[in-house]
Amino acid sequence: MSNPASTVVDTHNHYWDIERSDLYWLTPDVEPLYRSFTPPDLKPHMDEVGVQKSVIVQAAHSRWDNLWWLQLAEQYPYVAAVVGWVDLEDPDVGMALDEYRQHPAFRGVRAGAEDVSDPEWLARPDVYRGIGEVARRGLSLDLLVRTPHLGHVPALAAKYPELPLVIDHLAKPEIASGDLDAWYAGMEEIARDTAVWCKVSGLLTEAGPDPTTERIRPVVTFAIEHFGTDRLMWGSDWPVCTLAASYEETFRTVTGALGSLADGDRAAIMGGNAVRFYRLDA
Repeated sequence: MSNPASTVVDTHNHYWDIERSDLYWLTPDVEPLYRSFTPPDLKPHMDEVGVQKSVIVQAAHSRWDNLWWLQLAEQYPYVAAVVGWVDLEDPDVGMALDEYRQHPAFRGVRAGAEDVSDPEWLARPDVYRGIGEVARRGLSLDLLVRTPHLGHVPALAAKYPELPLVIDHLAKPEIASGDLDAWYAGMEEIARDTAVWCKVSGLLTEAGPDPTTERIRPVVTFAIEHFGTDRLMWGSDWPVCTLAASYEETFRTVTGALGSLADGDRAAIMGGNAVRFYRLDA
């Protein structure tokens, strides 16, 4: 077994079959993404920058996709975990979770508040009940949220203190426009009052036409200062990140924005924390 402190883990990869996956968000006009993406497509890029492990994160809404992602984890040893999808509003969501968690790679699910029109969705009683089923099974929850949803996160964390929670993409701060006051306030409250984690991921696609290290550095520095290096994880958001930059450029830009961290702190963000959060050594 490799040393967790030295393992570099990409905590946010999406794979889909353009013919089969339930890609509710993808339209043909996003031409670079309108094809299938599988682990062998990513592996050469991982090798180029020294990434050892890939975590699959939900990008489709179907049982077929969940089962396919779990099959990919069996087929490719570098696919270390699956964060899948369930309908959190379904009264029978516990049955679906029990099916998926029989697979050793299944670690949790993603709650896509960004995907629904109701801004109060994350606070709805039926969604809370579904999240409770996730918590009771010792799974984790990725949160796909934006700034307007941040106010719901402290109450969710307080309701289920045993549930490992991670905010994907630092809640997609509006780097391009510079309209960050509400984001700063919401994230500061979460960092101060909860044990919620964050992914330093998906930032280049929020940074406008010039997604440089300098453009994203302020939000990355803020995250380090408020969440510390023990509650942050790096992720590429591949292949969506390729709309802004190549995988290699994404890696270099984000790791550059981490600044002059101590070796141990950098190693934690780049992989050690992912090993803990997603239980990759289990």
